Formats: sequence, C-alpha cells, structure tokens
Amino acid sequence: MIEMRLLEIMSTFAEAGTQAAAAERLHISQPTLSSAMKKLEEEIGAPLFERTKNRMVLNENGKAAAEYANRILREETAMRQQIQQMERRKHTISLATVTMSALGFLTGKLQQAFPEKQITTSLCPQHEDLLSDLLDGRQTMIVTDQPVLHEDVYCFPCYTEHMMVLVPEREPEAQLDSLSLDQLTAHQLLVNSNGGAWDRYIRKKMPSESILGQSSFDDWRMLIESSVPVWAFISDSAIQARYQPAGYRFIPVSDEDAHLDYWCSCLKQNKKEADKLRSLL
Repeated sequence: MIEMRLLEIMSTFAEAGTQAAAAERLHISQPTLSSAMKKLEEEIGAPLFERTKNRMVLNENGKAAAEYANRILREETAMRQQIQQMERRKHTISLATVTMSALGFLTGKLQQAFPEKQITTSLCPQHEDLLSDLLDGRQTMIVTDQPVLHEDVYCFPCYTEHMMVLVPEREPEAQLDSLSLDQLTAHQLLVNSNGGAWDRYIRKKMPSESILGQSSFDDWRMLIESSVPVWAFISDSAIQARYQPAGYRFIPVSDEDAHLDYWCSCLKQNKKEADKLRSLL
C-alpha cells in the first residue's frame, strides 16, 4: 500500500516543478525527496519521471499519478474533517437563530437540558442560510421566525416575543397601561434596523416619518442612554434580560398582532434531543 507521505511528496513536486522547490516546501533534503520518488515508482511499478543529469520532470505516467495523488489527499482531508465533525457533534449542541432575543433564553434552557454538553450559539438573520446549515449538519438546531416545512425537519413553536415601547417617564403616555401603533404615529421612534422580523413588521405598520432607523444595536442603545430622552421600539425580551434604562418605562403595544412567534427546528434524527429542550419551554 502506498504511504500517504509519498503521495504528499508527489503532489508537492508536481505543483512546485523542481526538486529544490519541492524539498524546500516539504522541509526535507533533495536526496530524501529523490529517494521518496524512487520508492513511489517501485510501489506503482512504472516510471514516473524523466531524469537528466540536472533535472527531473514528470512523464505522462507521473502526471496521471500526480492527479490521483491530489484526489486521494483531498479525500483523506475530507474524511478526517468529517469524522472530527461527527465526534464534536456527539459532545456539542449548536444553535443558530434569526433573533438575538432568543439566544439568551434558549441557551439557558439548552444548558439545563444538556449539562454534559458544550452549547454553541450564533446569530444569522437569513432564514435560508439557517435551513441550509441545518440540512448540511452544521447546526444541531435553528430558530426561525416562520415554521420550517421540510420532510427531513422536525419543527415546533419555542418562543414568543411581544412588542413594547420605551417611553420617557416625563411623557404623559408613560402612565398608560398600553399604547396602540396608531397612537404612536404621532411620535418618532428609534428602531434597530437590522433587517430582522421586528424591523419588517414596524416598517409595514408605521409611516416612514415615524421611524428613526439605527444600523446597529449599539447605536440604538447609545441613543437610548444619552442625555436626550427618546422614544424607542423594544420587546419584552429586554425585561427578561433585566435591561432597564434610567428614566424610561416599558409600555406594551396593544395591537393584537404586535408579537413574533419563533420556531425551533432540527433534523428528525435529532427529535429526541429537541423534545428534551421542548419539555423545558
């Protein structure tokens, strides 16, 4: 059986073009490289090089052998990576979600459900990318703002987020139990315009002149915590995270559809793990 090291040397020589360049890349001497090439010819049972006094080049056999060597090395790398990923998945639960608000809540539940495993999380606003990662095995579970309808996927509702408004305490509306979106059109409100579900909902329901979009959460938060009081859209996830900016009150939005429902999905083969999480929701 041909040693992988010989194939690596052959591939490097074919790419480098000369013994000196290949030996330098491989951190071996030229005599060692030449000896390895002779051994490879013996293993294959055919000449692979044309040799002159000062040069060695691949012949037709050698070019074909180099192509096979590259292919085998790529397959070996792919096998190694795949097996390593399979082993990591035995000890890891990975969760990707379209919403930051679900990360803290669901991460805590996953840690409770799987105390023996490492929990990794990531944020991805694109539903299509999340589904692709799930189907390809790059994520154990995903959270989306719409149910995933796919024959290989198990999907269930996991989290509901309700819209609220941050109102400066000195404003009369801060004393109300709730506010409708119609009532809010008289004001300009900060919105974290990250292209997520809340951003789409607000822009559909509110006139553009009432929206002060911020490109990032940090910008949004900086304006909230500045010395100038502002109005801002927020959700009850901030209350769960114990975020309470000084000088403001959280007022619920009374519109019936002013909430977002999220779904957790996994491959059907991981349904047992998903049900363990679902039992804690």
